[in-house]
Amino acid sequence: MSSYLFAWLLFLGLALGAMANVMVHNLTGGPWFPAVRAPFLAGMKLVPIAALAGIPVLAGMRNLYPWVEEGGNWWLSPGLFVARSVLYLVAWSLLSWRLASDSRKGFSAFGLLLYAFTASLAAVDWIGSLVPKWYSSGLGLVVGSGQMLGAMALAVAFAGLKSEQRGAREGEGVRQTFMDLGNLLLTYVLAWAYLVYMQFLIVWMANLPREIAWYVPRLQTGWVALALILVLAHFFAPLLILLFRAAKRSPLALGTLAAALLAAHVVDVYWLVAPSLRPQGFSVAWGDPVALAAAAALWFFLWRPARG
Repeated sequence: MSSYLFAWLLFLGLALGAMANVMVHNLTGGPWFPAVRAPFLAGMKLVPIAALAGIPVLAGMRNLYPWVEEGGNWWLSPGLFVARSVLYLVAWSLLSWRLASDSRKGFSAFGLLLYAFTASLAAVDWIGSLVPKWYSSGLGLVVGSGQMLGAMALAVAFAGLKSEQRGAREGEGVRQTFMDLGNLLLTYVLAWAYLVYMQFLIVWMANLPREIAWYVPRLQTGWVALALILVLAHFFAPLLILLFRAAKRSPLALGTLAAALLAAHVVDVYWLVAPSLRPQGFSVAWGDPVALAAAAALWFFLWRPARG
């Protein structure tokens, strides 16, 4: 179940991130969107399927969340947990369905607020409550920014490699489009890193047992290796590369970097889930690669950006 939870959150997060990026463009506009429109719309259409894939998590929550057996507070009660989860998933499914035909700014503004609110609550329910006594008001923002970054990385990787295959890299318009996409990636990288660091800094300064329960297994066991990988691959390396105009103006270079960022996003989702369920130290269950491979195969079987 821990492996399934990780793979499901990854699948769902990419679909939600695609939907959120569509709403951001509806609000702000920009000539960069046509290059990534197809992968974003194709990802957004998978939200209802990802919602249905969450049923096993709800059915097997006794194997994941210690508060089910121990007895949590009124908020962490099985019935209310299931009701909230169903509400999130239904709201996101309806939102993705409506966005497919409604690109008005007013509706996208409402949708983005709804996504931010429900995604924050869902992050606390599905990820934060794996450590029942720990809480963070910033967890939802960390998870949401990661979802949008992951979806943007997937879309840019697809657009960059597709543009390279078509030989469109010589056009000035194409180079400027990828310059814009590179700047967006840089913005997401910085936003994610800022939120992650500020959450850690606040917990570190307070140094309260209830708050550090999240970080002790992640930073005082073998799981710290994943933290170091994230610092390097999810922040420092892409930051340094994206500071160069040449890297952002090259479809092949930016597409390759985006693919690497997508891989780092997979590690990030794993780091959010696995240490809470295996606090003794780093371990990879046999189900982890199996669940990841199954989720990836299902995603790319259903994800049809060429028809998006």
